[in-house]
Amino acid sequence: MSEITESDAVERIIKDIIRGVSNTYGQAFFEQICLALSGAIQADYTFIAKLDKYRNEAQTLALVADNQIVDNITYSLKGTPCAGVLDTTTCCYPTKVCSAFPEDQLLVDMQITGYLGTAIHASDGQVMGIVVALYKHPIAAPDTTQTLFELFSGRISGEMERLEFQQKLQGLNATLERRVDERTNALQEAINNLQQTQERLIESEKMAALGSLVAGLAHEVNTPLGVSITSASVVNDSLKSFWPALRSGKLKRSDVDQVEQRCTEALGLLGNNLTRARDLVASFKQTAASKQELKMEEVDLVQYYRNILHLLWPRIQQKNIDVEFNGQVERPVLTFPAAHAQILTHLINNSMTHAFSHKHGSAKIIIQLREEQGMLLLDYCDNGRGLSNRERQHLFEPFFTTDRKAGSTGLGMSILFNLVTQKLAGQVRLKDTDTGFAMEIRLPLDLATIANAS
Repeated sequence: MSEITESDAVERIIKDIIRGVSNTYGQAFFEQICLALSGAIQADYTFIAKLDKYRNEAQTLALVADNQIVDNITYSLKGTPCAGVLDTTTCCYPTKVCSAFPEDQLLVDMQITGYLGTAIHASDGQVMGIVVALYKHPIAAPDTTQTLFELFSGRISGEMERLEFQQKLQGLNATLERRVDERTNALQEAINNLQQTQERLIESEKMAALGSLVAGLAHEVNTPLGVSITSASVVNDSLKSFWPALRSGKLKRSDVDQVEQRCTEALGLLGNNLTRARDLVASFKQTAASKQELKMEEVDLVQYYRNILHLLWPRIQQKNIDVEFNGQVERPVLTFPAAHAQILTHLINNSMTHAFSHKHGSAKIIIQLREEQGMLLLDYCDNGRGLSNRERQHLFEPFFTTDRKAGSTGLGMSILFNLVTQKLAGQVRLKDTDTGFAMEIRLPLDLATIANAS
């Protein structure tokens, strides 16, 4: 009858403990099961500790004194009964434990008489912790206490492993997040560097286009300036011989007529060529200034295109290329003139660099600018080598070039595409042709309406 009563009591204790720790995890679980076990076995102190074999220490995860949770402690295992738990699954001293472990000053100070400790094993069989009950009096039912400890050690072990795994996972997540942040920052820095490099290359490409105009201007201005200098020299030489003859009284009527004729012709040439140089500089100034800052202006595009071609003419002649331009736009157009200058310059530079490098025979470029159904249509074609399928597919991609060894950046057509589609709200289309290269650019005639709508 007594065995049944004791069995019923143990069963009731087990059920109470299970109810007390159900749906609890982590620190809350350790504290609740410590409180439940302490109340069931009526120990003065009950604790669950995690072992540190390298330091030979134990750190409590939950500590109950007089049925209350108190602060956790860390203590050395040397000379304590807990050290014996590492070698044996259970260590039990129902009484006189201080006599058995006189070096354990903590047991002496706490006036402990009875000690029972059970090892907590990890899933790999290694001892990872202990659950301990301390009594200030002899243990009345050590078997019951040991049974309860052994019964719940598996649940305690599982929670310790889960918590340890969670902490490792959090550490790994923190490490991963740090690495992701580091690599994200490195990637962002690389992207920023790439964007800066791209911006510098784009500016370099724009300056290269401007350089073509500068070279053309220098060549064109040199001619009228040379004629002007020669004309001024003729006038100077004529007057040098005229004044001494006049003062000596030996001047003939025929000499006066001759000086007059020579000076009149020279001054005429001087005036015409200086005017031509002035017009060239004015044309270049308008183009160069607009290249630095795109401004919307009303402009005669046909004349504007002729000015650009005139500035590019020395390089075109140097390459022995025949350029034919036909313009049929009857009225001024409100647009970004600088964008047109860059588009035309990039097209011609592209032809000069790539289209005619291996051509035998006459090289020709045909440019047509006209109105068509309320749109501005620019047709451009050359009779060069044309485009391969791969070149047609990647032509407008930044940095794509077939002549990088010669210093090409592969940005000219990309800049052209962006100017047409983004700045001028137009469309670019490669045309099918049996020979050479052909492109159609369609632009709105009235950019002001589009700008106001956007």
